[in-house]
Amino acid sequence: MKEYKHLNIGILYGGWAAEREISLKSGNYVYHALIKEGFKCKLIDLSSENMAFSKNTYEGLDLVFILIHGRGGEDGSLQNYLESISLPFTGSNSDSSKLAMDKVLTKMVWNKENILNPIFLIYENNLDDILKMKGQVVVKPANEGSSFGISIIDNNEADLKEAIKLALKYDKKVLIEKYIKGKELTVTILNEQVFDPIEVIPNSEYYDFKAKYLSNETIYQKAFLDEKRLSYLKKEALHSFNSIGCSGWGRVDLIDDGNDFYFLEVNTVPGMTETSLVPKAAAFSGLSFINLLEKILSKSIA
Repeated sequence: MKEYKHLNIGILYGGWAAEREISLKSGNYVYHALIKEGFKCKLIDLSSENMAFSKNTYEGLDLVFILIHGRGGEDGSLQNYLESISLPFTGSNSDSSKLAMDKVLTKMVWNKENILNPIFLIYENNLDDILKMKGQVVVKPANEGSSFGISIIDNNEADLKEAIKLALKYDKKVLIEKYIKGKELTVTILNEQVFDPIEVIPNSEYYDFKAKYLSNETIYQKAFLDEKRLSYLKKEALHSFNSIGCSGWGRVDLIDDGNDFYFLEVNTVPGMTETSLVPKAAAFSGLSFINLLEKILSKSIA
């Protein structure tokens, strides 16, 4: 990567949405790792939309490493602007980022591609229809990350109304999925390479914000799968990623119920903190953090 060390790299972090604090951690972690290896980097906190969509913000930069999670940085709007000023950036393009951010649109593509995912409904003042879903359900904002606004509930009217109210704080479109009981798995994809899946075992009902970023009791381990299921999962994970046009790097989350893999979502700008899943997946595969960053950067200017 010596040929890239003369380039001026902007580390875009922060943002103005719910995942700001996590983005700040990701940006700092990546910045210090690159600086230590001799890269020329500049931390840029995009604290407002005006700053994000101003050409002056990117003056003198050769490429940018996007580490803004959620709205603004992961929904295609920032990517679209960077494309308009012809500035190279890491990760998926604007169209695929926008699609991946919207869990409903993603699921619609997956259904056409025969990629298994939990059955769902969209909340449209249709409580009677939703209440017909048997068992537990997951209520979540269609466009949000880091488990903000998510509830797992027994499907009754009182709990459903509260869960929808919470989800609406984060997005006007709310998704209700059938709850799939099983192991929480995540698969990292890097330049068409599919890493072995990681099983996440939280000390809570599910892998929520606290388990992701605050707890030291969450267990991360390589998922134990027989060769046939492992091969199938890797193939389907890449299929789910590519089917919505994603490229470069990202993470696919799913549930393994012991028989089938139910795909949940694609993260096009995953967390890159010391506790994040992509660095852990790379480490399990023998790839150091700096090598991971170098591969992400090389793809952005290929």
